[in-house]
Amino acid sequence: MFLDPYLTEYDDRLSGDASIDPLGMLIIWSAFGRRIFKNRVNSISNDVRNYTLNLFHHNLIRRIVRDESIVLSRALEGVFGRKDSTAFKSACLLYLENLFVFSVIWYEAESKRSNGQARPSVESSGVLGVSKGNRIWNETNENPLLVFSRNRPDREILKRQLGLGVSGRYKSPMMQIGYFDTHYHYHLPSAEPLWRDAEQFIAGNPSMHTLAAQCYEHLSQLLTINRKDPETPFKSIPESLPLAYVQTFPNSGTVGKFAREFWLKATGLNLGAAGALLNTLDQQPNRAEALSARELIYQTPTPVPEEEGLKFEHIKQLEPFLADAVLLFNLMACRKSQTVQHVMEQWQKFHRDARTLPDRARAILDNDKLLKVTVGASRHRLNKLLQLANTSSMTEQVHLLVDYHRSVMAQRGQASWLDIVGDEIRLDARPMRDPDVKHWEPGAWYHSYYLPNFQALVRGYQGVGA
Repeated sequence: MFLDPYLTEYDDRLSGDASIDPLGMLIIWSAFGRRIFKNRVNSISNDVRNYTLNLFHHNLIRRIVRDESIVLSRALEGVFGRKDSTAFKSACLLYLENLFVFSVIWYEAESKRSNGQARPSVESSGVLGVSKGNRIWNETNENPLLVFSRNRPDREILKRQLGLGVSGRYKSPMMQIGYFDTHYHYHLPSAEPLWRDAEQFIAGNPSMHTLAAQCYEHLSQLLTINRKDPETPFKSIPESLPLAYVQTFPNSGTVGKFAREFWLKATGLNLGAAGALLNTLDQQPNRAEALSARELIYQTPTPVPEEEGLKFEHIKQLEPFLADAVLLFNLMACRKSQTVQHVMEQWQKFHRDARTLPDRARAILDNDKLLKVTVGASRHRLNKLLQLANTSSMTEQVHLLVDYHRSVMAQRGQASWLDIVGDEIRLDARPMRDPDVKHWEPGAWYHSYYLPNFQALVRGYQGVGA
C-alpha cells in the first residue's frame, strides 16, 4: 500500500507531555481508539468545517497542478521548479488558509460596522489562527499582506503553520482515506475515484462551486506575477471572494448539513464500530452535554461483525486497568512526601485493594486478541504495566509503577517525578490535585479513546450551531 512508508506508530518522545501523561499511556490507549475510527478522527482532526475546507483547498490545488494552461512565472518557477512539487503545493495551502482566516476576520469587522443591519452569523471559534490573525489585522490597519511563499515564516499566521494549521492537522486522516501521500501526490491510482467524488461534491454545492471558481481565477492570476514571493494586500482582493469563503464555511453545523453524507461515505465512519456510535448519537442529537467515553460505549449496542464488537470489548476490559494505574500514580504524586503505608490507606478509601491491579492485569494477559492490538513501543509499555499481575502486595505495586514512570520519563529525556527512599515516596514536581472519590468509583475510566472528538465531529454532521 502506498501509505506504508509514511505511517508510523505514535512516538511520544516527539510530543509526549509529562504534565498530562506522566505514565506515557497515550501510546497505549490511542491504538484502541484509532482502531475504532480508522485513523479518521483524533484530538486535532475532529471538525467537519476544517475537514471540508482542507479537501476544498487540495482539490483546488490539484486542478491548478493538472491545468497545463496555467504556467508559473519565471521567478516562481525558479523557486518551486514545477507545480507538482511539494513546496509549491505547501505554498498554495498556506496562502489559501491565510486567505480564509482573514476573510472571517474581515466579515466580523464588517458586521460590527453594519449599524444593526442583519447579516448571517459566522463562527470564528474553531478557525485555526484566528486569534493571531486578529492581531495582524489590527496591526496592519485591516489590510494584511498575503504572501505566496514556502519560506516566509514571518508571513505565516501560525508558527509552524504547515503542521499546526488546517492542512497539517488534517493531513494524516486524508492520507489514511487515500487522497494523497505525504508529498501531496494526488495522482495515485487509488486516489482517482476519491477525487472524482470530491469534484462532484464541490460542483454540486452552489456555494462551493462559486467559491471554487473565484479562488481558481485569483490563484491563477497570482501565479503569473514575476516575483519570488508575490504579495497581495487583502484590500486589493474583490470582496466577493472573502464573502464567498464565509458564506460557504460559516460554521461547522452549516458545513455538516451539506457535507455529512459525502464524508460518511469517504471516511466509512457510518460502518462498523464507528457507525454504531454514530447511530447512538443520532438518536439524541439535541443532547445538551456530551456523553462521557464510558457512557457512549456502554449505551451503544455491540456492533457486528465480531471483530467490530471486539473493539468495544477490548476497551471495556483495558480501560479500568489503565485508569486504576493512573489513580495509584496520582495518589503517590499528590504530596511532596508521604509513606507507602499512607498511599495504601488512601487506595483503600477508593475501594481498591492489593488484588485490584493484579486481577485486572491477569485478565488482560489472558486475552490474546486484545494484546495483539498493540505493537512496538505501545506493546512494550503495556507489557511492563501488566507485570502488576505478578505482584502480591501494594508495596510491590508502588515500586513497580514508580520504576515504570521512571523509564517513561527517561525515554523522553526528562527526570522522574517520584523516588522511593526506604518507606518514603518523594515527589520532585508540583503536587497533583488530590483525586476525588466521587470521580473514581471502581471501574471508572480516565482516557478518552477519541470518543469526545468523534462526538464533536458528529455534532457538526447533525447541524448543531448552524
